Amino acid sequence: MMLWFDILTPKQLFYFTSIAKILKKRGYSIFLTSRRYEQLDSLIEEAFRDWEIKIIGRFGGYSLRDKLKASIERLNLLIDEVPIEEIDLVVSSGSVEASRIAYGLRKPHILASDSPHSPVNPLTAPSSRRILTPWIIETSEWTRYGVRPIQVKKYRVLDPYFWLKDFHPDNSIIKDLGIEGEYILVRLPESAASYLMLDDTQYIKVLANLIDVIRRYDMKILVLVRYREQTQIAEQLLINKDTLIVRKPVIASHLIYYSKMFIGGGGTMTQEAALIGKPCISIYPGKQPTILKFLSKIGLVKHYESLDRSLKTLQNILKNIDDFSQTSKEKSRKLWKMMKDPEEDIVKWFVEALSG
Repeated sequence: MMLWFDILTPKQLFYFTSIAKILKKRGYSIFLTSRRYEQLDSLIEEAFRDWEIKIIGRFGGYSLRDKLKASIERLNLLIDEVPIEEIDLVVSSGSVEASRIAYGLRKPHILASDSPHSPVNPLTAPSSRRILTPWIIETSEWTRYGVRPIQVKKYRVLDPYFWLKDFHPDNSIIKDLGIEGEYILVRLPESAASYLMLDDTQYIKVLANLIDVIRRYDMKILVLVRYREQTQIAEQLLINKDTLIVRKPVIASHLIYYSKMFIGGGGTMTQEAALIGKPCISIYPGKQPTILKFLSKIGLVKHYESLDRSLKTLQNILKNIDDFSQTSKEKSRKLWKMMKDPEEDIVKWFVEALSG
């Protein structure tokens, strides 16, 4: 049996290779594809090179028209380059191209996602034989796309569990970046996502003000950028701010582990920070996703819709960083106890999807 996983983001790279390891142990063959994308390229070529992931197509950038054109181009490329006749099951986290091919060639498709708010779901969910999702997401968040409740299968972990359960921190990345002393890690938002489309300049201007506050506490700031455009703006606005801009994609779990706290503009690294037990401020723009609502409810994340509104909380955490760190570790341990290894369920659901 051959399973095809289509990987579109760094999160999906960690997530699907973790699930692929489970399935390879059970005798399944794995075929992995991705796309040319600056957030993925170096990770695939270096840290994940042994997976022999086939790069097909490209990321479409900021423009909706360019995104659509890239998707159409990639669809044609995938049809020619994926050995679809040999594929028994297609798996994605909302790949419009992979799910369309699966539907058109009558191959079962599994949608594995913790993001029912994603704009790709109206196109990918209805044609999926199974939807795998964390337990805290209501079934109704998926059935609104025409999915039957019986198709929604829930595992009792947050997605980063899959790659953090065997995580061993490595400080070599800290040394390679030349980091000395204590630091706060900041992850910029996914400004090119079609559901956000943010103004990076305005966002980074506010970040510059927060950095001035952070420096009073003898903390360095590491900023993880996502795109070339973000990097250029950050370099212009954060110059002389005692800030290190990490331009190259890295396995961020290590940076999170050695940080004093985390400020996240996205979803996945914020979940990682919560599971690692770091004081965490979420400045996810727009409506708060279900996962972040859950982490806020159990006290592992302080959420604000904008950076400037987080200032008082940030100052309070920095003044009492040791106390906040201890509290975060305790709450993180409780969250880990709340979760249950889903390996057997994952295998069962894949078997069900293959059999119809």
